[in-house]
Amino acid sequence: MEPQLIERQIDKFKLIYEFNNSSPLFTRIANSLIKQGNYTEALKILNNGLEKNPNYPTAHFILAIALAYSGKENEAIEEVRKGSELIRSDSTLDIYLNRVKEIINERNLLKESRRPSLLEKPEKPKDNFEDGLENLALKLTNAKIIYNPEDKELSGIEISEFQGSKIASETLAKIYIAQGDFKEAITVYHELAKKNPDRADEFAQKISELQKISDDESGIQFNEIDEKI
Repeated sequence: MEPQLIERQIDKFKLIYEFNNSSPLFTRIANSLIKQGNYTEALKILNNGLEKNPNYPTAHFILAIALAYSGKENEAIEEVRKGSELIRSDSTLDIYLNRVKEIINERNLLKESRRPSLLEKPEKPKDNFEDGLENLALKLTNAKIIYNPEDKELSGIEISEFQGSKIASETLAKIYIAQGDFKEAITVYHELAKKNPDRADEFAQKISELQKISDDESGIQFNEIDEKI
């Protein structure tokens, strides 16, 4: 689906949600926020929705993903267990537990890649960072998630897949966003646009949104990232 059509659909969901924030559509709003890296707002919507719909398994699974991206592993695992108990599915439990662990591992690898090594010479911090990203990309490239096609509750929810180097880069951008590192996230999206020209408009929109968020928070423009996609 074209990015503009997706945005229009999300706007419709948001309009419905504004009039009835107990509607199950709150999961779609939260999911779109997760894709944008706005985990704080997604958590608010999911927690509010679950207060009124505590037995909605999809919401528990999406909440688990948002919590994992926020670094709250134990809480994420608890939400996975709640959702799995509601649908009595051990296979779904395993799928989402693995998914949560992968997200947490990605965050930990990113932290390690950005931590200065005592054995590294001071004049070469860039090499250490790039080596860490290579390890992260390799791990994510080899990682596979198997989804349960029989899970009808989740079939209508679009959640980012975890496959290959493309997802490694997009996941990395989301982690940067969660940490408030908008400059690094913008850089990643520029690289993604170069590697995926067919999605250049989509990444350009994300860059524009991140630039606006950053400008609103700090008033500082990222002037060094002015090259055209």
